[in-house]
Amino acid sequence: MQRRSNEIEEEEDEDGRRGLESVRESQLEGRSSGTVSMNGDDNVYVGVGKGDSSMEALRWAIDNLITSSSTLLFLIHVFPETRFIPYPLGRLTREKASQEQVESFMSQEREKRRTLLLKFLHACSASKVKVETILVESDSVAKAIQDLITILNIKKLVLGIDKSNARKATTMKGNSVPELITRSSAADMCEVKVICQGREINMEEVMMKNSPSKSPMAQQPKKDQPVDPFACICFISKPKTNS
Repeated sequence: MQRRSNEIEEEEDEDGRRGLESVRESQLEGRSSGTVSMNGDDNVYVGVGKGDSSMEALRWAIDNLITSSSTLLFLIHVFPETRFIPYPLGRLTREKASQEQVESFMSQEREKRRTLLLKFLHACSASKVKVETILVESDSVAKAIQDLITILNIKKLVLGIDKSNARKATTMKGNSVPELITRSSAADMCEVKVICQGREINMEEVMMKNSPSKSPMAQQPKKDQPVDPFACICFISKPKTNS
Protein backbone atom coordinates (compact mmCIF):
# COMPACT_ATOMS: atom_id res chain seq x y z
CA MET A 1 0.00 0.00 0.00
CA GLN A 2 1.24 3.44 -0.87
CA ARG A 3 1.38 5.86 2.00
CA ARG A 4 2.30 9.48 2.31
CA SER A 5 2.97 11.62 5.33
CA ASN A 6 1.83 15.22 5.30
CA GLU A 7 3.66 17.23 7.94
CA ILE A 8 1.86 20.44 8.81
CA GLU A 9 3.85 22.90 10.86
CA GLU A 10 2.74 26.02 12.66
CA GLU A 11 3.89 29.42 11.47
CA GLU A 12 3.45 32.81 13.07
CA ASP A 13 1.11 35.24 11.35
CA GLU A 14 2.04 38.89 10.96
CA ASP A 15 0.06 39.75 14.09
CA GLY A 16 1.95 37.17 16.15
CA ARG A 17 -0.78 34.53 16.25
CA ARG A 18 0.06 30.98 15.29
CA GLY A 19 -1.83 29.18 12.57
CA LEU A 20 -1.50 26.02 10.51
CA GLU A 21 -0.81 27.43 7.08
CA SER A 22 2.15 25.65 5.51
CA VAL A 23 1.96 22.05 4.40
CA ARG A 24 5.21 20.20 3.91
CA GLU A 25 4.98 16.72 2.42
CA SER A 26 7.56 14.04 3.04
CA GLN A 27 7.71 10.34 2.30
CA LEU A 28 6.87 7.95 5.13
CA GLU A 29 6.98 4.80 3.07
CA GLY A 30 6.75 4.08 -0.64
CA ARG A 31 5.79 6.57 -3.31
CA SER A 32 2.89 8.95 -3.31
CA SER A 33 -0.09 7.76 -5.31
CA GLY A 34 -0.45 11.22 -6.81
CA THR A 35 -2.50 14.27 -5.91
CA VAL A 36 -4.78 13.50 -2.97
CA SER A 37 -7.87 15.54 -2.16
CA MET A 38 -7.63 16.21 1.57
CA ASN A 39 -11.04 17.87 1.84
CA GLY A 40 -13.32 15.41 0.05
CA ASP A 41 -16.76 14.87 1.57
CA ASP A 42 -16.16 11.11 1.75
CA ASN A 43 -12.85 11.44 3.57
CA VAL A 44 -12.66 10.18 7.15
CA TYR A 45 -10.21 11.66 9.66
CA VAL A 46 -9.11 9.80 12.80
CA GLY A 47 -7.01 11.32 15.58
CA VAL A 48 -4.33 8.91 16.76
CA GLY A 49 -1.80 8.95 19.59
CA LYS A 50 -0.16 6.67 22.14
CA GLY A 51 -3.31 5.64 24.03
CA ASP A 52 -5.28 2.44 23.38
CA SER A 53 -8.37 4.55 22.66
CA SER A 54 -6.78 5.64 19.36
CA MET A 55 -6.77 2.11 17.96
CA GLU A 56 -10.34 1.60 19.18
CA ALA A 57 -11.36 4.78 17.34
CA LEU A 58 -9.62 3.64 14.17
CA ARG A 59 -11.24 0.21 14.21
CA TRP A 60 -14.66 1.78 14.77
CA ALA A 61 -14.09 4.17 11.86
CA ILE A 62 -13.07 1.31 9.56
CA ASP A 63 -16.11 -0.76 10.53
CA ASN A 64 -18.67 2.06 10.38
CA LEU A 65 -17.53 4.90 8.11
CA ILE A 66 -15.59 3.28 5.27
CA THR A 67 -18.51 2.88 2.91
CA SER A 68 -16.71 2.28 -0.39
CA SER A 69 -13.32 1.54 -1.90
CA SER A 70 -12.99 5.22 -2.83
CA THR A 71 -13.22 6.41 0.78
CA LEU A 72 -9.89 7.79 1.98
CA LEU A 73 -8.90 7.66 5.64
CA PHE A 74 -6.51 10.21 7.15
CA LEU A 75 -4.63 9.55 10.37
CA ILE A 76 -4.04 12.79 12.30
CA HIS A 77 -1.14 12.73 14.74
CA VAL A 78 -0.17 15.84 16.70
CA PHE A 79 3.24 15.92 18.34
CA PRO A 80 4.75 18.65 20.57
CA GLU A 81 7.08 21.34 19.32
CA THR A 82 10.76 20.73 20.01
CA ARG A 83 11.99 23.44 22.36
CA PHE A 84 14.69 21.54 24.28
CA ILE A 85 17.39 19.10 23.20
CA PRO A 86 18.55 16.50 25.77
CA TYR A 87 22.26 15.90 26.35
CA PRO A 88 24.26 13.91 28.98
CA LEU A 89 24.25 16.70 31.60
CA GLY A 90 20.63 17.77 31.20
CA ARG A 91 19.02 19.60 28.32
CA LEU A 92 19.63 22.65 26.16
CA THR A 93 17.27 25.06 24.49
CA ARG A 94 17.04 24.39 20.79
CA GLU A 95 18.76 27.71 20.06
CA LYS A 96 21.80 26.84 22.20
CA ALA A 97 22.20 23.26 20.96
CA SER A 98 24.51 22.52 18.05
CA GLN A 99 23.08 21.66 14.65
CA GLU A 100 24.38 18.12 15.03
CA GLN A 101 22.60 17.70 18.39
CA VAL A 102 19.35 19.05 16.97
CA GLU A 103 19.46 16.85 13.87
CA SER A 104 20.28 13.75 15.92
CA PHE A 105 17.40 14.34 18.33
CA MET A 106 14.93 15.19 15.56
CA SER A 107 15.89 12.00 13.73
CA GLN A 108 15.19 9.94 16.85
CA GLU A 109 11.81 11.62 17.32
CA ARG A 110 10.84 10.99 13.68
CA GLU A 111 11.67 7.31 14.11
CA LYS A 112 9.47 7.16 17.24
CA ARG A 113 6.57 8.71 15.32
CA ARG A 114 7.11 6.30 12.45
CA THR A 115 7.06 3.32 14.82
CA LEU A 116 3.89 4.62 16.48
CA LEU A 117 2.07 5.17 13.19
CA LEU A 118 3.04 1.82 11.68
CA LYS A 119 0.55 -0.11 13.84
CA PHE A 120 -2.29 2.12 12.62
CA LEU A 121 -1.12 1.82 9.01
CA HIS A 122 -0.99 -1.96 9.34
CA ALA A 123 -4.57 -2.00 10.68
CA CYS A 124 -5.71 -0.03 7.62
CA SER A 125 -3.72 -2.24 5.28
CA ALA A 126 -5.26 -5.39 6.79
CA SER A 127 -8.72 -3.95 6.11
CA LYS A 128 -7.71 -2.81 2.61
CA VAL A 129 -8.43 0.83 3.43
CA LYS A 130 -6.70 3.66 1.58
CA VAL A 131 -4.80 5.67 4.16
CA GLU A 132 -2.73 8.84 4.43
CA THR A 133 -1.11 10.44 7.47
CA ILE A 134 -1.11 14.06 8.62
CA LEU A 135 1.57 15.03 11.13
CA VAL A 136 1.06 18.32 12.96
CA GLU A 137 3.64 19.98 15.19
CA SER A 138 1.81 21.81 17.97
CA ASP A 139 1.78 22.06 21.76
CA SER A 140 -2.04 21.98 21.77
CA VAL A 141 -3.59 18.86 20.28
CA ALA A 142 -7.15 20.17 20.49
CA LYS A 143 -6.30 23.55 18.93
CA ALA A 144 -4.33 21.90 16.12
CA ILE A 145 -7.25 19.61 15.22
CA GLN A 146 -9.69 22.52 15.41
CA ASP A 147 -7.52 24.42 12.92
CA LEU A 148 -7.39 21.39 10.63
CA ILE A 149 -11.18 21.13 10.65
CA THR A 150 -11.35 24.65 9.24
CA ILE A 151 -8.37 24.46 6.88
CA LEU A 152 -9.19 21.07 5.34
CA ASN A 153 -12.97 21.44 5.60
CA ILE A 154 -13.18 18.17 7.54
CA LYS A 155 -16.68 16.67 7.59
CA LYS A 156 -16.09 13.39 9.45
CA LEU A 157 -13.79 13.21 12.47
CA VAL A 158 -13.35 10.25 14.83
CA LEU A 159 -11.64 10.59 18.22
CA GLY A 160 -11.01 8.04 20.94
CA ILE A 161 -11.44 8.66 24.67
CA ASP A 162 -10.62 6.37 27.59
CA LYS A 163 -13.11 5.51 30.32
CA SER A 164 -11.43 7.78 32.89
CA ASN A 165 -11.66 10.91 30.72
CA ALA A 166 -15.21 10.05 29.67
CA ARG A 167 -16.16 9.91 33.35
CA LYS A 168 -14.51 13.29 34.00
CA ALA A 169 -16.54 14.80 31.16
CA THR A 170 -19.75 14.15 33.12
CA THR A 171 -18.48 16.45 35.88
CA MET A 172 -17.47 19.19 33.40
CA LYS A 173 -13.96 19.04 34.90
CA GLY A 174 -12.26 17.16 32.10
CA ASN A 175 -9.98 18.64 29.48
CA SER A 176 -9.58 15.72 27.09
CA VAL A 177 -9.18 16.42 23.38
CA PRO A 178 -12.66 15.09 22.43
CA GLU A 179 -14.24 17.22 25.16
CA LEU A 180 -12.41 20.41 24.14
CA ILE A 181 -13.24 19.93 20.47
CA THR A 182 -16.90 19.17 21.20
CA ARG A 183 -17.13 22.43 23.16
CA SER A 184 -15.49 24.44 20.37
CA SER A 185 -17.15 26.12 17.40
CA ALA A 186 -15.22 23.77 15.09
CA ALA A 187 -17.60 20.96 16.10
CA ASP A 188 -20.39 22.82 14.29
CA MET A 189 -18.52 22.43 11.01
CA CYS A 190 -18.14 18.65 11.02
CA GLU A 191 -19.55 15.44 12.44
CA VAL A 192 -17.43 14.43 15.45
CA LYS A 193 -17.67 10.81 16.57
CA VAL A 194 -16.24 10.00 20.01
CA ILE A 195 -15.42 6.36 20.73
CA CYS A 196 -14.98 4.88 24.20
CA GLN A 197 -14.03 1.21 24.58
CA GLY A 198 -15.11 0.48 21.02
CA ARG A 199 -18.52 2.15 21.30
CA GLU A 200 -19.74 5.55 20.17
CA ILE A 201 -20.82 7.92 22.93
CA ASN A 202 -22.75 11.18 22.61
CA MET A 203 -20.20 13.61 24.01
CA GLU A 204 -22.66 16.50 24.28
CA GLU A 205 -25.07 14.41 26.35
CA VAL A 206 -22.22 13.16 28.52
CA MET A 207 -21.01 16.70 29.25
CA MET A 208 -24.52 18.01 29.96
CA LYS A 209 -25.55 15.02 32.09
CA ASN A 210 -24.64 16.63 35.42
CA SER A 211 -24.59 20.25 34.29
CA PRO A 212 -26.32 22.46 36.93
CA SER A 213 -28.04 24.50 34.23
CA LYS A 214 -29.70 21.33 32.93
CA SER A 215 -30.68 19.77 36.24
CA PRO A 216 -34.45 19.28 36.86
CA MET A 217 -34.36 21.41 40.03
CA ALA A 218 -32.78 24.32 38.16
CA GLN A 219 -35.43 24.17 35.45
CA GLN A 220 -38.46 24.04 37.79
CA PRO A 221 -40.03 27.42 38.70
CA LYS A 222 -40.12 28.32 42.36
CA LYS A 223 -43.34 27.68 44.27
CA ASP A 224 -45.98 30.40 43.85
CA GLN A 225 -43.85 32.04 41.16
CA PRO A 226 -45.84 32.82 37.97
CA VAL A 227 -44.60 31.20 34.83
CA ASP A 228 -43.77 33.69 32.09
CA PRO A 229 -44.37 32.00 28.71
CA PHE A 230 -41.89 34.39 27.07
CA ALA A 231 -39.12 33.99 29.66
CA CYS A 232 -37.33 31.28 27.69
CA ILE A 233 -37.48 33.02 24.33
CA CYS A 234 -34.17 34.44 23.22
CA PHE A 235 -32.77 35.63 19.95
CA ILE A 236 -29.32 34.50 18.88
CA SER A 237 -27.57 36.28 16.07
CA LYS A 238 -25.23 34.17 14.00
CA PRO A 239 -21.61 35.36 14.01
CA LYS A 240 -20.49 36.99 10.81
CA THR A 241 -18.10 34.99 8.69
CA ASN A 242 -15.61 36.33 6.25
CA SER A 243 -16.47 35.26 2.76
